[in-house]
Amino acid sequence: MFLNSSLPATPVWARQGKTTDNTIAFNPETVDYDYVEDESPTTELKRYKPSLSYPLTMYKGDPAYEYIWGKAYNMHVGSDAHTEVLVVYYADYVGANYKAWKSDAMLVIDSINPVDGSIQVTVYFNGTVDLGTAAVTAGVPVFTSSAVTEFLLTVNVKLVATNVEGATVDIGGVKKLTDSSGNAVFTVIDGETYVVGAYDATHEKSDVFEADSGTTTINLVIE
Repeated sequence: MFLNSSLPATPVWARQGKTTDNTIAFNPETVDYDYVEDESPTTELKRYKPSLSYPLTMYKGDPAYEYIWGKAYNMHVGSDAHTEVLVVYYADYVGANYKAWKSDAMLVIDSINPVDGSIQVTVYFNGTVDLGTAAVTAGVPVFTSSAVTEFLLTVNVKLVATNVEGATVDIGGVKKLTDSSGNAVFTVIDGETYVVGAYDATHEKSDVFEADSGTTTINLVIE
């Protein structure tokens, strides 16, 4: 299990390895329905709310300890107590990667025991758990979400400041011609990196961009 000791956009995963317990409590929430046709109520499972509670050894220099100690010493609460949790299931492969969970989490320091040199930590999963995969290289995980978000991206092609009709736009081998407004529309995947190129008989331009669903139009000026 890892905690993000940096920002969500640039995660630095600190493995919680100096512990003797890594039990995930699923904390199931159930609800009973007393149907009129039945003698006894029916119990349904409504949701899970996972959490982990574990003793972390106070091991000076260990990134996990240094991160947790900073939270404990400063008694962080509210948004400062939020982090991200990444659970990598090393026993379950998906191709060359492992199945993994990633979630926003609340980090709670329950106690510090200087006698046995441990900090008792509880991590509460918040919101929706992202079910994906993780590649782990030299102990460093890289998470890939299983949620694929597609959106329409408009590529506008200009020559200086004039829209170019009939130019060819190529994104990942998919080619389309621009319309009278100089636009070609593609379906792309949020978060993926693409090489986009545009050209006509005498001009061309290419660029690399990361698809972001918040940016639905990009401009290419051929030259």
